[in-house]
Amino acid sequence: MALSGMITFGLLVVLIDFLNGQITHLEPVMIRTRSKAALIKCQVDSATFKSNALHWYRLKDQAFQRLMYFEAGSKAFKKDPDAPRKITGSVNDAEEDKPVTLTLTISRLELSDAGSYYCALWSGDRKVFGSGTRLFVIDPKKETVTVPELTGYRPSKKTTDNHGKQTMLCHASGMVPDFVTFKWQEKSGAEQWTDVSEENVVEQRKESPAVTVTSMMIVDKTIAENKDYQCIVTHEGNTENPSKSLEMKKEISKPAKESKNDAQNPTCPPSTEETIKKQISGDSEQIPSMFLFVYAYGVMLMKNGLFFCIVSIFQLKKKAGKKDKSSET
Repeated sequence: MALSGMITFGLLVVLIDFLNGQITHLEPVMIRTRSKAALIKCQVDSATFKSNALHWYRLKDQAFQRLMYFEAGSKAFKKDPDAPRKITGSVNDAEEDKPVTLTLTISRLELSDAGSYYCALWSGDRKVFGSGTRLFVIDPKKETVTVPELTGYRPSKKTTDNHGKQTMLCHASGMVPDFVTFKWQEKSGAEQWTDVSEENVVEQRKESPAVTVTSMMIVDKTIAENKDYQCIVTHEGNTENPSKSLEMKKEISKPAKESKNDAQNPTCPPSTEETIKKQISGDSEQIPSMFLFVYAYGVMLMKNGLFFCIVSIFQLKKKAGKKDKSSET
């Protein structure tokens, strides 16, 4: 991921971290066919609708573009000059004290309409974004929904860094649409799977030559040696069988073959209970775990630094605003 992309993503994460429940997107992922229409919706409470201007944004190629906005309490949208003509907006007739739904309609979809769409509002001196809706546009003549192929890497016992840490990897590739989420679990002494904290988990996305998303989990070497782990990958937009799991046993040292069911047509997803065992365990010559460990820590430090900078800027703006007001009086 390019540095500019990491910075843009970090800023977006910081902005969404400020979200306090004022904006709700009804569909996190939406898949539509080319030439059809997409209705993207978000909800706000009636008080927020009456007291705040609401905006629709599109994020594509690491850049935000505002498409339209609604003035406080108004159901009439005002489109930005650069917004395509085929995009329109509407507001439902909500009852008093009921959520208000804003709809962004895109007619005659093209592949170029794919991207992430956000509702946003100003809260004080900062802009608050909703969690967003990721829109995928597919051409049925060329593309079908394809489940991801999973590959896991577990370092050998002798592979560790200077802090006694190891990095486990879970790769997802070949999926259409290319949006997946990860969850790590460990097997406890009671032989039950429990969720692993996300504070030591970092994701990396590679766009070329094909999209590959990697989840990296950093664990203590002494803990990792005595536990089994699995990563569960949820393929967003796949309504039939959205989840696949990959188990990483502590005794496995060679790649395991995929089952015969996995060798079938990739457009026919396997059962959610089926475990795809495709794992590699090795030393630092087989996998650059040290590099990935440094990268993972670097990303976490960058996010923390960005958060601190954004908060500092907001505080300085507030102080400057107070000084201006006092000077006017």
